[in-house]
Amino acid sequence: MLFNWISGIYGWFFSYQRRRFKAILAKHGNELGPVESACDVGCGTGALCSVLAERGIRTTGVDSSKGMLAVARRKTRGLPIRFILADGVSGLPFLDKSFDLVISSHVAHGLKKPERIRFYRELKRIASKTVIIHDYNDRRHPVSTVVEWAEGGDYFNFIKEPKKEMEEIFSSISIVDVSPYFRWYVCRCATEPSSGDTPVDSR
Repeated sequence: MLFNWISGIYGWFFSYQRRRFKAILAKHGNELGPVESACDVGCGTGALCSVLAERGIRTTGVDSSKGMLAVARRKTRGLPIRFILADGVSGLPFLDKSFDLVISSHVAHGLKKPERIRFYRELKRIASKTVIIHDYNDRRHPVSTVVEWAEGGDYFNFIKEPKKEMEEIFSSISIVDVSPYFRWYVCRCATEPSSGDTPVDSR
């Protein structure tokens, strides 16, 4: 309900977020590896989706807020992006290994640990190559204290040992600081399909 209510406000920052994501990808895009398909889980207003799509990547955006998705569809009109209403904790409507890349920005710290673990498992399940968690690093801007307290998430626990917590799910994690206060936790997935996996065309 909160994000439905503030979706219009988030929309004001769409262009700023696009510029920020474009700059990050211009500098650190090699971390993605070869990518034909990507899913942005918790896509918000679609800023990152628009940047991925403009790079020629087949892009799907997922969010649990109808308000956010309405803004995303409006802001990215004309780009070949598929938007889906779904919740990464409850389960995503995709088969295993549906996407080369699964990325999630500023979602993990808002979830309690049991939810985060389920969330990480679900991201790993639908990724064939790489999962990137874009979230806080171990530095904190003074404003973050106020904002994260007001949002009522789990930032103050998440930030204690985020990499160690992710290692409960992912066996290979590298860290890339993409700004003074944010980083990519780049989680590699096994490239060999396990028995029973069925190739999926996520188009």
